[in-house]
Amino acid sequence: MKKLIFLLTVFLFQTSVYSYTWNSFCPDSIHATNICFGIGSSKGVICTPNGMYLHDDNNQIWNYFTYGGLPVWEAVQFNATQILVVMGNGSYSDGIYTFDLLTFQFSVVHWCANPNFIKYDFPSVTYYVGCQFGGLLKSTDGLTWTDVPYFTDKTCTCMEFYENHFVISEVSNVFNTYWSDDSGNTWNQTAGGIPIITDMEFTNQGILYGIFPDYSNSSGLYGSDNYGANWNLEFYANNMSAVGFDALNNIFVGWEASFGSYEGIAIYDPQSPPPGLTFLNTNLPCININKIKLNPTWSSIAIFCCTDSGVYFSNDYLTGINQNKKNKYSVSVFPNPLKNYTNINFTFPCQDDDNISIFIFNNQGIKIDEIRVNNNLSGKYNVRWEPGNLPAGIYNCFIGNKHNMISQKLVVY
Repeated sequence: MKKLIFLLTVFLFQTSVYSYTWNSFCPDSIHATNICFGIGSSKGVICTPNGMYLHDDNNQIWNYFTYGGLPVWEAVQFNATQILVVMGNGSYSDGIYTFDLLTFQFSVVHWCANPNFIKYDFPSVTYYVGCQFGGLLKSTDGLTWTDVPYFTDKTCTCMEFYENHFVISEVSNVFNTYWSDDSGNTWNQTAGGIPIITDMEFTNQGILYGIFPDYSNSSGLYGSDNYGANWNLEFYANNMSAVGFDALNNIFVGWEASFGSYEGIAIYDPQSPPPGLTFLNTNLPCININKIKLNPTWSSIAIFCCTDSGVYFSNDYLTGINQNKKNKYSVSVFPNPLKNYTNINFTFPCQDDDNISIFIFNNQGIKIDEIRVNNNLSGKYNVRWEPGNLPAGIYNCFIGNKHNMISQKLVVY
């Protein structure tokens, strides 16, 4: 069945209405497996198969650091002068390390075999590390690590958060995703045989997407609208490697190698005819995609992709997109800049059962407020927002439901 669907959908690709450019973020000599923004340097940390890169803002160069050639898989901020990184390739040196931003030295914190990820959940002030053989570890101080008993002997591959909803995938069981609705205090196994998920991301509105890689009858993109409790197939595709989204909830998917007409990076629109893909590969120097990331420290709408030959970003891919949609959805804010309050006026047509949310993010990409709005037949809204004791600065306001999103920058003084 999969092969028949593939043959049919090859001819249903959307004609591109996007005008876009790709820009280099780092030297094309870097084999970028991941990029972690908002930590380490002004441009974040670039992870590679044998070390990592940090940007020197004074000399405008990228510096390479390694600990015995170990691959760096992910990094998070630890304190003002240190970051935490997970490194490992099956050697006795695998584990969780600190990296000092002043001395440029790695120091081991906890040994663990083949760590796959490190995450920090801001609301619960907890770090998590998933391992190939060691299950799931957690720490509230980044130094003392304990096992999460539920995941003993499980191979934890990736983990994502949305509010108090946690989701973990693992590859040692056909029922390979687990979800929690209470910030990891209790865990549940996803019902049904869910394919192996090796990369997943929550959109700003809590819709979860994950990819099943490689070449099989189940490879493709999967989605969950109930925080990982159930998954549905979005479309079949082989050799998928990454899924990500931008600040407007546009979904992006990537491939590690070509298969038929599927390759590189594409925008996925679930509301368009299957498979709903618009490819953005023109002038992208490398189409072997390893990660697709949002940079929350940028105020502009942009998408980044990590490839075998560097990190590239595009911030103009929405040029020329669907003018009718632009005319239907609009937002204005007054006063702006604001001190005590502002009125958010917006037009947002939606179905009767699609209530709208207003999200306020700071310039580090952290959500600091959310307002639920009941829809009305006119599609026109006026909402008063008060910043309270928020510090002066630039904030981003996103308005949308699970189908569409619009945004407006706010300045608090």
